[in-house]
Amino acid sequence: MLKKFQVSENRIFLLVFLLILVVTLFGMPLDLIDPDAALYANISKTIYTNNDFINLYSLGYDWLDKPHLPFWITALSFKLFGVSNFAYKLPAVLIFFSGIFFTYKFTKENYNIKTAVYSALILATATHSIISNFDVRAEPYLTAFMISTIYFIDKYLKTKIIKHLIFACLFAALAIMTKGIFAIIPLMIGLGGELIVKRKWNEIFNPIWLLAIVLIFIFILPELYTLYIQFDTQPDKIIFGSKNTSGIKFFFWDSQFGRFFNTAPIKGSGDVFFFLHNILWAFLPWGILYYIATFFKIKKNLKKVNANEEFYTIFISLSALFIFSLSKFQLAHYTNIIFPFMAVMVADLIYKIETGKIHIFKGFKFITWFQNAVAILLIAAIWYLLKPQFNAFFLITLIVSIIAFYRIVKSKINKTSFIFLSTILLFLNVYSFLFTHFYPTILEYQGGVSAARFVNENYKKKGSLIDNKHHHFAFEYYLNDGFKRIDTLKINNYTGRIFYINQSEYETFTRNNVNFRIVKKIDNFQVSKLNLKFVNKETRKEALETRYLVEIL
Repeated sequence: MLKKFQVSENRIFLLVFLLILVVTLFGMPLDLIDPDAALYANISKTIYTNNDFINLYSLGYDWLDKPHLPFWITALSFKLFGVSNFAYKLPAVLIFFSGIFFTYKFTKENYNIKTAVYSALILATATHSIISNFDVRAEPYLTAFMISTIYFIDKYLKTKIIKHLIFACLFAALAIMTKGIFAIIPLMIGLGGELIVKRKWNEIFNPIWLLAIVLIFIFILPELYTLYIQFDTQPDKIIFGSKNTSGIKFFFWDSQFGRFFNTAPIKGSGDVFFFLHNILWAFLPWGILYYIATFFKIKKNLKKVNANEEFYTIFISLSALFIFSLSKFQLAHYTNIIFPFMAVMVADLIYKIETGKIHIFKGFKFITWFQNAVAILLIAAIWYLLKPQFNAFFLITLIVSIIAFYRIVKSKINKTSFIFLSTILLFLNVYSFLFTHFYPTILEYQGGVSAARFVNENYKKKGSLIDNKHHHFAFEYYLNDGFKRIDTLKINNYTGRIFYINQSEYETFTRNNVNFRIVKKIDNFQVSKLNLKFVNKETRKEALETRYLVEIL
C-alpha cells in the first residue's frame, strides 16, 4: 500500500499543499484586524522603533499581559523587512508551517506515512488554522511549539538520546514565553497520561524530569529577566491601578492561574460549554470527526490498553478542552494549540475507515458531504448579501482545485480518500473566497486603518491621539511616522495636529472648547464582531459608526 500511495497519490497531495500555500499567501497582505492583531503589531512596532527589547508598551504605557516572544520575533521581522502586514504575519506563518512538519513527523513515528500526510493536511486546512495565519496573534507560534515539544519528548522516550530532551525543553520554554506557564500543563498531562496508561512507572519517576524542569527554567530566563527589569525593579510604577506590581509574580500566577480562578487583575466570564460547540466550526471540516475519533479511541482502549498506540493526543486535547472550559477566558482561537493533536486523531480515524478497521464509512460520507453542502450554501448566501467586487485571484485557487480534482478522479483512489481530498479542495476555495472577497470588502470599514492612510498621504507627521488609553490600535500602527499622544488639557497647544477621534472623544473636544475643524468623517465598524446588518450591503450603513479626523486650529 505504501508504494502504491507514493506512486499514484504524491502529485495530488503536492498540488493540495501548493493550494494551501497559495491560500495562505492570499491572506498575508490583508490588513490586520483591530483590536487584537493591531495591538500585537503595535507592541512589536514599538520594540522596533525604540530598539528596546526589554520593555513592552501599549497606548504609551507599560503593558503587562502576554509574554515577550511573539513580539520579539515580529520586531526582528520588521527590522529585516520593514513594517508591513506581510512582515508582521510572515514569522507566524513560517513557524506554523514548521508545526505542520512536526505534526507529520510525530504521526509518521507513531502511525504510518499516509496517516501522517492526512494529519498534516487536516491541521493545515482547519478553519481557524487558516484564519489565524491571517489574523495573527500568538496561536500560530504556540500551535507549532506545542506539537514540537511532544514530538521531541516522544523521540527522547524511544531513543534515550539527550539532545531530544533538550529540544523538547527548548520548545516547551518557547511555548511558555509565548502564552505563559499554563501552556505546558496539557503537555504534562499528555506525557503523564501516555506513561500511566502504559504502566511505565520507571519513566514517571525518572530523575531526568528534574533536569527537564531546570532546562526549561534556564530557557525562559530571558522572559523573567525582562519582566524583572521592567516591573520588579521599579515598584513605583502604577500597573492595574496600584504600585508594587511584580512582573514575575504576574507571569507565574496572575496571568495564568489568576485568570483561571478569575482572581487576577484581568478578569473574564464564560460558558463551560463554549469550547465544546466552538470546536465544531473552529476545526471545520474536521470538528465532528474529532469527537467521533475520541469516542473510538476511548472505546478501543477502555477494557484493555493497546500499548502500541500513542495516548499523548487524546490526553492533551481533552485536558486542554477541560481547562479551557473551566476558565472564564473563552475565545475560539484558544483551541488552535491543540489542533495538531486533534488532527492526528482524525487522521487515524480516516485511515482506519479507509482500511476497514472502523466500519462507519456511510456516517463519514454523510457528515462530510452535509458539511460541504452547508459550506457552499453559506458562501452563496454571503456572496448574495455582501455583493463584493469580483477578484480574479480567486480563479487561481479554482483552477488549481480543478486540476487537483481531475487528478483525483483519474487516479481512481479509494472512496474515503476521494471524499477527504474533495472536502479539502472545497474548503480551500471557501478560504480563498474569504481572502479575496469577504475580508477585502469588510476590512475597508476599519476606521483606524482608513484614517491613518489618509493622514499619511495628506498630513505627514501630524497624526495624533488623545492620551486617554482608548484602543485606537490600528490608527497608531498604520501611521508611518510623527505619531503623538497628547493630554486632553494640552490639545489647544498643538495647532496643526490631526486627531483621530470617536464620538465620545468628539464630545470631549466640544466640552473643553477645543478649537478644531473636521477634516474628514470616517465610517467605522469593528469587524471582529460581525453581524448580519453589517454583512448585508443593503443595510450596512445602519451598522456603521462615524469617527472623525480633526485639525487643531
